[in-house]
Amino acid sequence: MHARPRPGGRRRFRLLLTCVLVGSVGLSTAAAVSAAPPAPPASPEGDAGGARARAAETGPGSWQVVRTAPDTYRVSWRAPERLPVTSDRATIVADGVPVGVPLLRGDGRTVETTVVADTRPDPADLDVLLSGDRLDHPGLDLADVQPARGAAPDLAPLPEDPATAGPHAVVSSDYELDPVKLRRMKQPIEMVGHVVEPAAGAVTGPRPLVVFLHGRHSYCYSPTDEYADGNTWPCRAPLQEIPSHLGYDYIQQVLASQGFATVSIRVNGINAQDYRLDDGGADARSQIVQRHLDHWTSIAAGRQVDLTRVVLVGHSRGGEGVNRASIQIPLSAPYRVVGQVLLAPTDFGTQTAPYVPTVTVLPYCDGDVSDLQGQRFTDSARDLTADDTALKSSVMVMGANHNYFNTEWTPGIAQAPAWDDWYGKKGVCGKRSATRLSAAEQRDVGVAYVAGAARLFAQDAPQLLPLYDGSAVVAPSLADADVRSHAIGGGRELRRPAIDTGLSLPSGATTSFCQGVVRSGSVGACGRTPDLWGQTPHWYDAGEFAPPRRELEIAWAEAGQSGGLVLDEPLDLTDRRLELRTIVDPDLGDVALRLRLTDTTGASAEVTPANGGVVPALPRDQMVGKRWAQAVVADPSTATGIDLSRVSRVDVVGDSPNGRIWVLDVAAAADSLAGVPDKRMPTVSLGELTLPEGDSRRTSTAWLPFTVTGELTRRAQLLVGIVDQATRRSPTKLRLDLSPGQTEGAIRFEHQGNKVHDWPRRITSYGAFAVEGVMTDAYAGRVVVVDDDPAPRLRVRAPRRVSEGDTITVSVKLSKGVGFPSFFMMHPVKGEGPGRRLAVGDVPRDWAREHYLDPRRARLPLHQSPLGFYDDLQPRERSLSFRIPVRVDRVREGEERVTLRVEWNRTRVKRTVQVVD
Repeated sequence: MHARPRPGGRRRFRLLLTCVLVGSVGLSTAAAVSAAPPAPPASPEGDAGGARARAAETGPGSWQVVRTAPDTYRVSWRAPERLPVTSDRATIVADGVPVGVPLLRGDGRTVETTVVADTRPDPADLDVLLSGDRLDHPGLDLADVQPARGAAPDLAPLPEDPATAGPHAVVSSDYELDPVKLRRMKQPIEMVGHVVEPAAGAVTGPRPLVVFLHGRHSYCYSPTDEYADGNTWPCRAPLQEIPSHLGYDYIQQVLASQGFATVSIRVNGINAQDYRLDDGGADARSQIVQRHLDHWTSIAAGRQVDLTRVVLVGHSRGGEGVNRASIQIPLSAPYRVVGQVLLAPTDFGTQTAPYVPTVTVLPYCDGDVSDLQGQRFTDSARDLTADDTALKSSVMVMGANHNYFNTEWTPGIAQAPAWDDWYGKKGVCGKRSATRLSAAEQRDVGVAYVAGAARLFAQDAPQLLPLYDGSAVVAPSLADADVRSHAIGGGRELRRPAIDTGLSLPSGATTSFCQGVVRSGSVGACGRTPDLWGQTPHWYDAGEFAPPRRELEIAWAEAGQSGGLVLDEPLDLTDRRLELRTIVDPDLGDVALRLRLTDTTGASAEVTPANGGVVPALPRDQMVGKRWAQAVVADPSTATGIDLSRVSRVDVVGDSPNGRIWVLDVAAAADSLAGVPDKRMPTVSLGELTLPEGDSRRTSTAWLPFTVTGELTRRAQLLVGIVDQATRRSPTKLRLDLSPGQTEGAIRFEHQGNKVHDWPRRITSYGAFAVEGVMTDAYAGRVVVVDDDPAPRLRVRAPRRVSEGDTITVSVKLSKGVGFPSFFMMHPVKGEGPGRRLAVGDVPRDWAREHYLDPRRARLPLHQSPLGFYDDLQPRERSLSFRIPVRVDRVREGEERVTLRVEWNRTRVKRTVQVVD
């Protein structure tokens, strides 16, 4: 969610791995990033001290590039003001590809990463991306809009509308319980719930419970000043809390009228503090959901609530939070999660909830979680286990944004200032677009798809399944809304490229198995073309540790060319429909195709998929062009002369003049859902380990523990990514194999001691990603090596007095070298004593501009300006200098003075210099 833009019509910042966090989990390069090693304080707008810490200005904000080791550089960008509280996170990229692991410093303005390169990185080649917008460039990246492509498919109205209000009278109430103290959060978390339910006398029978959890949004606002800074917690008068939990009342009202009890819970306390957490607060949100469910065990009987039928609904980071709750809640709990709906969710940990039916709603015009990473909740479930029949559905809502699912984040009806997170008027997603949904239309989608899923999962309403399984239908209340879906699970028999299949002999078409990653120029990557940032929900960035999937790529240059898959085991299509989750390349546009089915005898027949075989590309302009898989659905019963019970080959025949598609999987799907096993998957949680550094140079071995919760009945596997946070160089990846019955284990860690003052806490981060047979819970672990050598003394020397025309030179020296890059800051401060303070007009104009000072503000004292100095010493180096030239102004001013504060390693030293005419 976003801080209110400043006046003037231009949004300065827009932001979720993603969520900008201190100690966040980075899904690029490092799987898990723990609290960063001691870093320099917030970067200043300028520096003095030479070539090692130069700043470059290519747009708003300022860049810093500091060499920290051979071929290693710390790159940071500081915004002119605090970044907003949102779900996504800022990332430093080169050519649209993430560089290193993004971290946000404690000032809330500085994003940094580490770059390993032979030459010093040039900030001109880098950008800071926040929800698809380049923060380091002025304005929005919405200019030069290209023509949109992609025709909407024909959608038939579903006979029954899940958004129709039910017959029951509805009542609302609120409760507030004692706050809860959670690990690594200084302030306790509120326990506030907004309840909407059928009236006490309504004859409903046992009522399923639907729990709503909002996402990461600003948490305080001023009723009288819409631009007031609300980034303090708890909110201080006259600031008030933003009631984000009230934003789903419109859905609660409909559900309650249909016989559901509902509660929406508030987590402003988490939003204000989750930047401290490795997982972005997902576990904290899960814990609060479970605390509320514990409360409901004491009141459910008196409210006719059936806690064996709980549906969780999470928006944004709330989606990731309720999914974690679904993973953690055991079958032995006094409540049972039977399904979940995730609205525009984050999924920083690449997790999913096995054996829990899940609908993930993706807004095509999401201006916050713009990469639509919630698609991972569906995709990650595919290969975990063969016996998970829970439906995993993804629903793409064309023209929808991130915020409008919550009325308290919607302008015109929210209590606090609110806004359209997309911003801009032009393009496919702009406010002037004919396909863009209004706030009211988007709420209609929210009602229909949340209520439909709740009824499907908790009230056995199979007639609503076509909304989620790829069928070309839409709820009648949605008028002309374009909502598409695809699904896995639910009883489908699946065939996966390169796992259960081989390539058939193509006829003219070009076919290959590609890796589901984005790596520009790589022959084997599905995303090998440039400028794909945020446009590939199914594909991972090249540096991620999450295990990518293989896909079938087919391209043809003229109609009639074909290629496809040979199935390892025949597919039974008797009384079932055929589904292909298919991405259409929006650069080439819509495709038309047929499917050729071949049985085990060699007989073949062709069928035409729904919509006349036309599969539209998703619309594109400069900001969007998603590579998202649509469901290509065909009725095999029209294929005569073949044995539909033993289909061994599926080929795609291009009917359009050209085209390119990617097929994620092929499935035989029944008309109804299969039963879901009454089980939960075992989970793995990584631990933490703290070690003294020691003095011995010999290699020591320690073990990072992990635990397994639940029973492992067969072999399982995870991938673990490992990053040394001190250098962030040479990230490694290992495979972790688990045996049946295993309950714990450990990962080997080697280190060496020394007798040199080093990083106070050297952190190695571990991130676990599920591959097969197990899911992760606490997926971020770390080893902390604590330095045990005394710090050197800091000596700061400055002249007592200089004359105009001289240079103030402040020398900094350590009594001995240290074992890590030492970062030094120097700022002018007010100081004490009589006399005029040195001002901007007292330094040369060119020097002022170079250090981001406005020469026109000549009378502004330096201690009130943004002037700051930032430099570093490499390991074993001991001294450096900062310099401020003083201009000869030929004006008798009497004595002037400036007080300078040097900061290093939690040490602060002040020196005052007098300047005389």
